[in-house]
Parts: sequence; structure tokens; C-alpha cells
Amino acid sequence: CLEASWEYTNCYLGGQEDPTRLRRGYGRVDKAKLRELLQSPNVEVIAETVRDEVQHDSEGSHLRLLGSSSSSGDRRIDAKVVVDATGFSSKFTSRELGGGPPIGVQIAYGFHCHVLEGTLPYSSDAMTLFDYRTDFFLNGGDEDDDSNDDDDDRRRAVAEPPTFMYAMPLGEVEGGGQRVFFEETSLVARPGAISIDECKARCMARLEHLGVKIKPGSIHDEERCCIPMGGPLPDPNQRTVAFGGAAAMVHPSTGYHLCRMMAGAASLARSLDTSLLNGLDPGQTAAAAYDAVWSSETQAQRDFAVFGGEFLMSLDIEGLRSFFKSFFALPEPLWAGFLAGWPSLPHHERHSSWSARATFGLSMLAALPLSLSAQLLTGALRHSVSYGVPLVRSLTPFFGLPSSYAT
Repeated sequence: CLEASWEYTNCYLGGQEDPTRLRRGYGRVDKAKLRELLQSPNVEVIAETVRDEVQHDSEGSHLRLLGSSSSSGDRRIDAKVVVDATGFSSKFTSRELGGGPPIGVQIAYGFHCHVLEGTLPYSSDAMTLFDYRTDFFLNGGDEDDDSNDDDDDRRRAVAEPPTFMYAMPLGEVEGGGQRVFFEETSLVARPGAISIDECKARCMARLEHLGVKIKPGSIHDEERCCIPMGGPLPDPNQRTVAFGGAAAMVHPSTGYHLCRMMAGAASLARSLDTSLLNGLDPGQTAAAAYDAVWSSETQAQRDFAVFGGEFLMSLDIEGLRSFFKSFFALPEPLWAGFLAGWPSLPHHERHSSWSARATFGLSMLAALPLSLSAQLLTGALRHSVSYGVPLVRSLTPFFGLPSSYAT
């Protein structure tokens, strides 16, 4: 299902001509092929709007679809269990109240285009994951030149919150040049901290500064993204089973979701199949399904990642550059396991227990510059004072595990 893949991943973390090269591959999913793969002749697709909320009784769940015309009337659908995959803003899933930090969001603007020959500044054999350089804000000049205080003030003013360029060369174009996907992204910030239009403006300014020449009229498939990250998990006292964005499965620190969702789908399907075959009532079936997705262990792992997102939000551009230089200097299983952060995904075992997460945390503290290590420790203390035991519980044997959905 991949549209393209790269053997290497590059990162520009400020003040450097040559990127930091990670010897780890990266792939871009072909959405049309994935959609085709997921279709089944045994599944009926009904493209209609659900009226009001899902109703539940001892026999199962019921929902009504708005009629396609004023004369057709509503259509009732009955099911043992309803799975809600309508996204984080779903009107069908209720969430736990209070306790944790508010949501963060990943904001991005991107597009596909034809880059004219000889004007692509990024390596064509690698996917550029991060370009955190900010010299483009100054329309020239040296990233490390501190001689102009006005330029420094302007860089700081327009770089908050920080954004990075994400670039995927997708192959040569007949007649010369390359197909490329560019995206300017705010990794994680509070809602309202930055707009999609600001990301677009920064994207175009960066490309102009880098000398990228885009063939007129070739921009297509624009993406305008707002991805909720973190926030509360689904309320355990409900019969509708949330999944994907509705179940807050997006990685709270990175925004990655697809692989986590695909891995979680298998666990959810097995749980539903087992419960229904064994004759469990709808309430028990829903509870077991939630536990298959958000087991106590996976909740604890998420609590650690939620703190990670909060800490990244607190960093300025220099802090983010320094953090990721240290992060990617760790052994690959440590950082790759954190980026995946889900059972059955590669290197999950490096983050699946409190002791493994504590080892990762201590490794980060040792790798970071002293000032950033102090900031990380202070952030952890403030997080624990503000939000209670989840972070301590995720890193120590104290306080046990989060409550199970199955109890």
C-alpha cells in the first residue's frame, strides 16, 4: 500500500548545511490502495447521516439514519455493538471528565507539486522528516549569525510556536524535475496557538528562501490538517465503542496514528469476535472491546507520551532542536519504540513497562544538555503537581496500573 518509500530519513536541526541522517526507512501510504484493500464484499457501506445519538437496550444498540429525501423517512439500524470511528470530535462518544491536560493539536499545511529540475534542495534518496531551520524568516543570512539584534527579535517573534518542513520526493517527472510533497507543520501546540494559514505562509517563505521553483499550476491535493493529540480517553461507562481518533489513539507526542490504528484494529476485532461467539451481553462486549484497545498497560504507556507532548509544547525552537539531536542520538530501538508506542509495533517492548519507560527517561536525561535536562525534570514535577499520579505511575511501580475498562 505504499506510494513511495525511502531508505533514509533526514533531519535539519538548525545551523547546518548537511542533515542528520537516520538509517531508518520511511514510507508514504497510498490512500487509494489502502482504501481498496480495506473494502470487503461482506460489508455494506451506507453513506447516510446518523440522526441524534445511538440508543442502547439489553438486546443491543440502535441508530437512525436520516432519509435521503423528505419522502423516504428514517432508516433504523440494529446491531449488537456500535463501533464509532468518526474522529475525535465525535458526537457519539463521551469522554472521561477532568484529570489530565487539555488537548494539543498538530497543525499543518501541505501540497503535492512539480519542482523544476535542479531546484530541489533536499536529498531525493531520503525523506526529510524535520527541517527546523529558521533562516528563511530573515530572507537570507546565517542561521548562527547573532550580529543583528533586530533579526534575532524577528526570528523569535515569527517562530513561535515553532514549525518544521516535511518533504517527500516522490520521483522524477518526464521532461525533468521531481514530484514532491511539502508540508509545514507545528508538531504540537494548544488550539489557537497557530493557524493553518500561518503554516502556509511559512511554507511558501521557506521554499522561496531555499530556491525551490514550482511549476506554475502544478500544486494539487492541498492538505489543511488539524489533528487532536492527547486529551481524555473515552468514558468507560458507555456502550458505544470508540476507535481511532474517537478513542484518542493518536500518539500524544508525535501525531502518528495510522499504524497504531491498524494494529489496534486487529485487537478490537478479535475481542468483538470472541465476546459475541461466547454470548456475552452487549455491555460486557463493549467493556472487553475497550480493554482490548486501552488495556491498563497501554494506558500507562500513553500517560508517559502525554507528558512528552506537554514537554514538547513547552520548548522553543532552540529547545526542540537540542531535544531531537539528543533523541536521535539514542540507540534506535529506544527512540523508534517511543515514536511507535503501541503493542505489536517495532520496539514496543522498550516502552511497554514502567521499568522500560524509566530506562528511556534516564537515557534522555543523560543525553540532553544540562539546561534541557533540568527543564525536563522541572516539567515532570509541574506535570505531576497539576495532574496527579499518571506520570509517576507510568515510570515507577507505585500506585499500580490505571483502571481496566473490563472491570
